[in-house]
Amino acid sequence: MNNKIPQDSFISDIRKDSKSGNSYNFMKLRGAIGALNVVIKDKKEPFFINLQQDLIDNIINSSEKSSSIKNNLSYNDNYQGWVSLKRNGTFNNEVILYESYSFLYITEFLYYLKDSKWILKSKKNEKWYLKTLSFIEKNIWSKWRERGLKTYGKDLSIFLRGRTHMGSHWAGIALYLSKLSTNPTIKKQCKNLVNQYDILLKRNLRPNPQKPTAYIWNSTYDNVKGTQAIKTEPSIIQDVSHANHVITYLVIAHELGSSNWDRTEVNKLCNTFKYIIYDNRNKSFSDNVDGSQDSKRPNWGNFLGDGWVKLVKYDSKILKIINDAIINHSTFKKYNSGIQLKANLNFYSKQNK
Repeated sequence: MNNKIPQDSFISDIRKDSKSGNSYNFMKLRGAIGALNVVIKDKKEPFFINLQQDLIDNIINSSEKSSSIKNNLSYNDNYQGWVSLKRNGTFNNEVILYESYSFLYITEFLYYLKDSKWILKSKKNEKWYLKTLSFIEKNIWSKWRERGLKTYGKDLSIFLRGRTHMGSHWAGIALYLSKLSTNPTIKKQCKNLVNQYDILLKRNLRPNPQKPTAYIWNSTYDNVKGTQAIKTEPSIIQDVSHANHVITYLVIAHELGSSNWDRTEVNKLCNTFKYIIYDNRNKSFSDNVDGSQDSKRPNWGNFLGDGWVKLVKYDSKILKIINDAIINHSTFKKYNSGIQLKANLNFYSKQNK
C-alpha cells in the first residue's frame, strides 16, 4: 500500500476541522496529523510540510483566551484554549484529553523539524518553529500544569489521570518537549512526568497467563504509590483501540533511546498482538488486550492505525496480519484511522529490521 495522502475531500475536511475552534475535533485531527508526520518523514516533500503547518496554524489561530470564550463553563484564566462543542458532558468545557490527542503529534512534528535541521534552512522556518513551540510551552503544557496544581494540589495529576492511555498522550508530549524546550524548568517537569508514567506503566504490564512472552494490562493504574496518578476503581482491562496510544508512546520512547523501554518490551507487545489479540482462524481481532470481546463496543479491535501498526517495524508477521485484515475488513475509517493506518503501514514496514 502506498502512503500518499488524498488531496481532495480529505484535505478539505481536515482544514475545516482545524479551523473549527471545537476541541472535540482534535481527536479526529490526531489521525490526520499523525498520518502527515510519517508521510513527511518518508517523502520530505514541502507540500506536506506546508499542509501540516497550515493545520497547526489554523488550530492555534482558532484558540481564544479562556476568560473570553463565550459560554465557557470550565476555566476563566488568561491562557489560550478551546471548548468542546460536542453535545455531550463536555459541551462548552475546555477538555485536557481532547487537546492532548492532537498536540502529541504536533509536538512530534516540531521534533522532526528540529531533528531534520529544517529550522536551520531559513529565518522564516526558525521563526515559525519558535512561535509554535512557545505556544505549546505556555498554552498547552504550562496551562494544564497550573490548572492541575489548583485542582489537585499536585502538578502532574491532571496529566497522568487514572488511565494508561490518558497518561500516554501527555507522556509523549513530555518526551518530545523535554528535547525541544530550552526552559530548564519545563524540561525538568517533563522528565518528571515521563519517569512517573514509566513507573506506572511498568507496574501495569504483566506476563499474559496464556502466553508469558506476551503482555496483559489494565487501562486503570494498578499501583499509583509514589506517583501523582489517580487511583481508579474497579480495575478495567485495556481495550485494543485505546491501547494504540500506549503503543505509540512506547514506540516513541524506544525510538528516542529511552533506557526504560528496550527491544524486550517491544517484542512482548508484538507477541501480544500476534498471539492474543489476533485470531488467525477467523482473521479478526479481540476488543481487549486479554483476547476478550466487548459486547458494548464491538469491533473496537479493528482500530490499529495509531499504534499497533507501528510494530510492523519490529515484526514482519504483523505486517502480513494487518495486510490480510485490511482485505477482510472494512471498519478502518472512523477518526481518519484508515488514512493513518495506510501511512504508518507503509512507513514502518520499510523500517522492518
